[in-house]
Amino acid sequence: MSKPLDKLDEEITGSTHSPVTGIGSAIGAGEAIVDHPGRVLIELPAYLFVQIAWFCAFGMQMVVFPYLLKNVLHESGTLLGVAQMALAAPSVVFILIGGVVAERAEGRVLLMIFHLLAALPAIGLAIAMHYDGLTYWMMLIYAVAMGTVGAFMMPARDSILNSVIDRRRTTGSGITLQQGVAFATLAQFAAQIGGLWLGGVATAMNAWTLLGLQAAIVGSGVIAAVFLARGGMTEGRGRGIKAVLHDIGDGVNAVKADPILLAMVTSMFGVGVFVIGAFLVILPIVNADIYHYNSGGLRNIFITFWAGAFCSSLALSRFKKLRRPGRLLLTVQFIGAVAILILINSAPYWLFLTLVYGWGLAAGVTIMTSRGIVQEAAPLELLARVLSIYQLGFMGGAPIGAALLGVIIDHAGPNMVILVPSFGMLAILGYLFFFTPIWRFDAHTLGPPLDEPAK
Repeated sequence: MSKPLDKLDEEITGSTHSPVTGIGSAIGAGEAIVDHPGRVLIELPAYLFVQIAWFCAFGMQMVVFPYLLKNVLHESGTLLGVAQMALAAPSVVFILIGGVVAERAEGRVLLMIFHLLAALPAIGLAIAMHYDGLTYWMMLIYAVAMGTVGAFMMPARDSILNSVIDRRRTTGSGITLQQGVAFATLAQFAAQIGGLWLGGVATAMNAWTLLGLQAAIVGSGVIAAVFLARGGMTEGRGRGIKAVLHDIGDGVNAVKADPILLAMVTSMFGVGVFVIGAFLVILPIVNADIYHYNSGGLRNIFITFWAGAFCSSLALSRFKKLRRPGRLLLTVQFIGAVAILILINSAPYWLFLTLVYGWGLAAGVTIMTSRGIVQEAAPLELLARVLSIYQLGFMGGAPIGAALLGVIIDHAGPNMVILVPSFGMLAILGYLFFFTPIWRFDAHTLGPPLDEPAK
């Protein structure tokens, strides 16, 4: 009778390891293939469905949440910014702890728990909407709850990918980690587009029904997570707050010691403040106050954006490994920072959507290349913690940007506020170009030279 993967891993390595530690997990998985070939073959599709369940619901939330605030409750730009900050702020507080939890607990169980918990806030809002009792403070409670679950979900889900790819390769597959990241990114963007489309029908059906559908979709991730293989768990420094802080400190030191990882975290912080902040606050207000559209307009904006991200990610998935990902990353971010200046003048709607599509193209390149760099450059035994710091840079900047831009837009208007994200990103890019090695970074140092389309 075959032994569980985590037991095999312990016997091979002599200790208990995280599911992302690489060699031990891959060998253990290889020995288990004889008795569990179906488990290994279905694991990557199951992982991708977990991505789809979360991000489809997330796409719905991107439309429904600001729609309820702006079009149903008629809140100001400042209060909209505060609510978006409440949605993103828990990442600042909890995501580093989430990285430690992701390594100490079994990833499959964590994903099942988090998907179940993520369904509850939407159900709560659906009940309030059904009885005409929706209030602003309920939206804030929803935002904090979803932000907290997401903070623990991200490192747990993202760090599992390395071991999923390791086990897939034991079947003879030639898939690389960059391709695994590409497939996960494509699943994310496609699911978000589907969720955005569903969210856009908020005015054509009862919003409480839409919220119930959101809960059902994210809850389906529990079923997909069942098909993931069990993973081992890292032995931390001990229990209690002090031990957790030590574990977090190890991850922070790993990022500080590696200039490439530090550059990626800095880049994602800039994106969080100046791009995601603009995305969360400026676009809903431009949609309502300049172009006078409701949730259908938000659907058009967000679907156009993520369609661009999907297309650029699809193009990059053709490559097993890019040699100079840093140059591509800085170039597309520079183009996006300059192009957004078009919105200073009231552009025709078709030109506005064209700009949003181009912005999405840049976002797809940014998300895919930066995450690929981090997942390959990070020490395997600290991967979940490093990913949590990377996500902190990304998500931690979002509440700052949302609150800042929400206040500015009430005073400067939706046109002139465009200067803030544009000049802010240009400053970040200047720092990355002149003071970090990201432009000169050669990804071949992290593995074999594979700068060619996948066969």
